[in-house]
Amino acid sequence: MTALALSTLSVPLAWAQSRLQALSEAPSAHPIPPPASQLRGAVLEQPTTTASEHQAETRETSSAFDQPKASDKLPNPGAEPASRVDPEALLHDGLDWDFCGPRPARLGSAPMTAPLAPDTPIEIDTGALAYQRDSGILTLSGGVDLRRAGERLMADRLTYDRNSGNIETQGATLLERPGLRMIGDQARLNLETSQGQMQHVSYRFSQSANLRGTADLAELLNSDQTRYSGLVYSTCPPGSNAWSIKASTLKLDQDEGIGVARDARLRIKGVPVVYTPYLRFPIDGRRRSGFLTPTVGTSDASGLELVAPYYWNIAPNLDMTLSPHFLSERGLLMGTELRYLTRHDSGRIEAEFIPDDAKYAGNGARWALNLEENGTWLGRFSTLLEFSAVSDDSYLEDFGNGLDITSTRQLLQRGTVSYFSDGWSLQTALQGYQTVDPEITPEQRPYGRLPQVIFNLSPVEVGAGLIASVNAEYDYFDHNHIVYGQRLAMQPSLSLPLRRSYGHLIPRLSLNLSGYDLSNAALGQPTSPSHSIPTVEVDGKLVFERDADWFGTDALQTLEPRLYYLYTPYEDQSATPVFDSADLTFTFSNLFRSNRFTGRDRIGDANQVTTALSSRFLNAGTGEEMLRLSVGRILYFADRRVQVVGPTEVADESPITGEVAAQLFDRWRGRASLEWDPAEETDQWGRRTLQLQYREPNAERLVNLAYRFDRGTSIDNRFETTDLSFRMPVSNAVNVVGRWLYSLETEETNDAFAGIEFGQCCWKIRLLGRHSKNRTDSPANTSVMLQVELAGLGAFGSSVDSFLQREVYGYPVD
Repeated sequence: MTALALSTLSVPLAWAQSRLQALSEAPSAHPIPPPASQLRGAVLEQPTTTASEHQAETRETSSAFDQPKASDKLPNPGAEPASRVDPEALLHDGLDWDFCGPRPARLGSAPMTAPLAPDTPIEIDTGALAYQRDSGILTLSGGVDLRRAGERLMADRLTYDRNSGNIETQGATLLERPGLRMIGDQARLNLETSQGQMQHVSYRFSQSANLRGTADLAELLNSDQTRYSGLVYSTCPPGSNAWSIKASTLKLDQDEGIGVARDARLRIKGVPVVYTPYLRFPIDGRRRSGFLTPTVGTSDASGLELVAPYYWNIAPNLDMTLSPHFLSERGLLMGTELRYLTRHDSGRIEAEFIPDDAKYAGNGARWALNLEENGTWLGRFSTLLEFSAVSDDSYLEDFGNGLDITSTRQLLQRGTVSYFSDGWSLQTALQGYQTVDPEITPEQRPYGRLPQVIFNLSPVEVGAGLIASVNAEYDYFDHNHIVYGQRLAMQPSLSLPLRRSYGHLIPRLSLNLSGYDLSNAALGQPTSPSHSIPTVEVDGKLVFERDADWFGTDALQTLEPRLYYLYTPYEDQSATPVFDSADLTFTFSNLFRSNRFTGRDRIGDANQVTTALSSRFLNAGTGEEMLRLSVGRILYFADRRVQVVGPTEVADESPITGEVAAQLFDRWRGRASLEWDPAEETDQWGRRTLQLQYREPNAERLVNLAYRFDRGTSIDNRFETTDLSFRMPVSNAVNVVGRWLYSLETEETNDAFAGIEFGQCCWKIRLLGRHSKNRTDSPANTSVMLQVELAGLGAFGSSVDSFLQREVYGYPVD
């Protein structure tokens, strides 16, 4: 035997010896973490059940998670001998815990670790070494630190068999692999097979998932799999025992991203609450087949609702979710969602089917279907599909779970194919609607476009600074009850833009051409009307700037006057039907539109000038807009004789419209818009909106205030509402959430809910009650939602989190 002392150490020998001395003197030991600079990423794997695991499971209340051992008093890396240091601090030293459970997508993928090459060198630092030539056994003592690439082993004493690659340690032992750190009493390992085991272990995973626990025995099955016996597992951060799993065995498989526990007990604050002989759960964010967490809810419309979804990961680019809904007052509703992704496109198919609805007065099955597709083909073709349909008019009201869904009146059914070339594009579409509002008569239902063809020629310079462009559209408007037919429209234009840093002047001339071929026209109306209407525009703007101060912040203030002249001669268009034209909403941005109608059936006559003034405050350092004020109105030089409905407009001036957007303080933002007509003796406000938001980072505190009023064109589409939504902390672990949407027009609540969130990083409980109405004349519906979320295990109950993200503007997305 040959013995020698080594004095060249990558880790100070005195430090390693003092740490291991304290560990070896303790009755049982836990792994020692290396210095933060030596940490790497992790891999998880898990075992099958063994007899020792069942024996360990019989100890209901004792584990390293519950009762620290004497060896729990370990020194910090690099510190003085400190036998009083908490071992939990050593286990997590240098490792962040900025999320609980699987790594969230917002943080990106975990670092990848390359497999070890067979010839990867091993570095050893030790106090003393003895080698037996005849047996090939190396004995290291006096503090051992063995390193190979991202792996590390530290122990008080170590024997290494060069023939078999087996390593045995004595006393306190630290083992580290990429993403995995263990502290235990003894270890038997093999460097060639990456297999081994360790006793009385505390373990910690990082990078792809943050989780920790203790075990009587840890087995390393290979570089990707570990198995634990007599264990406790949790995704809660150090110092928290909010929930944990106590099981006889646990196998963690990082290659598959799955954990499997047997004879498992879910414990809340150390108290067992649920037992299951088998528990399978994800340990990262990858997709995998299996049952998802059931959801439970209740409502007046459907009674108790239980959903037990099953996720089928068919292929890396194809998956399906099957969701049977058990509705106590309606029956069984089957739901499915199919998603796919190819090199060229992506899509989704959603369907629901209930063969016999006990509360529905009609006959037959009820169903809903939604199709979505978006693709790019051969570099220049694109496709887009949006298709929704339901079996009856009441389906969305009975089964929808959002105010925007249940109040839908038309379902879009549209498919589009587009071609984009150099300088021009062509789009072809088929479009129809399903009307789900029984109050809409057949004559009032919208037209289908079978087909719609749109051609656009990109602006091109034709000489002397002139810019030419052309857009054209062909439509076949289909309807079963009123006039229908074909329309061909075209708008060539020529402009001379003069742009400078201090403003612009843009004269533009365009020609509006259209022709019709109609069927089922009213008696005495032409079947082939047409028109050719020119339009002249001149848009001028100046920008003045000066240095300013915005509540102590250096700023740049602008003053931007703008004049926009528009002339379009009158032409009688009363003989042409109204397929797709309607009055534009009167807003500040629409002051500068060349036509006051949407679509191409009505070209508004105009002889007018828009006067507008805007001012902005910009942060001088970042350019961020802190305040924007805009106000404007139109001065008319002639009456507006062309209308969709109603008489000629004869006012000399339009209402005044304006907008305000401001970053009031660090966390306050506001926006307002208005339409005010001083010429009206009564009801001078045509429209006004006020929105105010307070939002802290990560939406820890969130308040939305809104007031909306629109006079509309009749009492049927007039509305005035207030809207309050919020998320406010009561303590570090408790938040209250809610929304109140109130109609001042009908003096009743349209939608209201209030709830409470308990929890922190690794757990959350959400309880919410809701009272809502789909229509003014419909009865109110009351529902209660409960959700329990355990990081790494899933969420139980109703999908309260997704509901809040949809209904509370700015609510955080995990």
